[in-house]
Amino acid sequence: MTTELVVTKTLIGQADDIAAAHEQFTAHYVVGGRSALYTLLGEMLNVINCIEASSERNRLIKIIKDRLRDKFGIKTQKNTSDLAVLVRYMTRADRKTVHVYTRVIEAAKKSGIQPGQLPSFIEGAGGIERIRALGADGAEDTLDMSERIALTEEYLSCRTELPLAHFDANELLDLYGSKSSAFSYFVCTRTCSGQFYVLSPLPPTAEFERIATRHLSTLVCEDINRAREGIANLRRRANEEIRRRRENERDGPSPSAEQQISNV
Repeated sequence: MTTELVVTKTLIGQADDIAAAHEQFTAHYVVGGRSALYTLLGEMLNVINCIEASSERNRLIKIIKDRLRDKFGIKTQKNTSDLAVLVRYMTRADRKTVHVYTRVIEAAKKSGIQPGQLPSFIEGAGGIERIRALGADGAEDTLDMSERIALTEEYLSCRTELPLAHFDANELLDLYGSKSSAFSYFVCTRTCSGQFYVLSPLPPTAEFERIATRHLSTLVCEDINRAREGIANLRRRANEEIRRRRENERDGPSPSAEQQISNV
């Protein structure tokens, strides 16, 4: 093997290592970091909702303003909204960051988004900066789509407990796994007898999943009011299924007929 060939293979190997490292960086820091931020904003929204619903709201806001001034040296202006004050206290960030986060939470509250739905809402709207940059003309359409996507993901979460159908997968169908995708996808065909044949697994990506969810939302949320009510009912049924399963796991499997006889 020539020296030139060795060097070439070594450099290509190094390039492959960098490519693998970049893929891990994107998954763990870029994608994972963005996901973690969206979840954190959902937790922030939950605290804000609790404070706003509290009978002690005004006193709590005053305490927070005093702490911002006395403990962190951050003064709030008279025209600063209570929501911005709460975001500033929970982030201690600069004004620009507080403005962006406040805009996102305002948009979510306007659309009736619950804290657990906020990550899907932000993803569906195109990200934090996209929500901030929305003009008055495009805001309503984008926020409407965000709610539809959030409802669709809630529907899929419920269907995990209450599936329409199920089958056992073999090793061939497990060829394409991805940590960046929450679901598995398959290419199917329907036979003249009405059965569905699984032809192949479909390699999933985060981008493909976003597109698939967006398309599914047009079916799930064709009537948005019915979707809100129907998915809320589905969530109650799914929670009941989760409760029953946990009770069964705690109690253990019931004894078989042979075990019952042997115990007599």
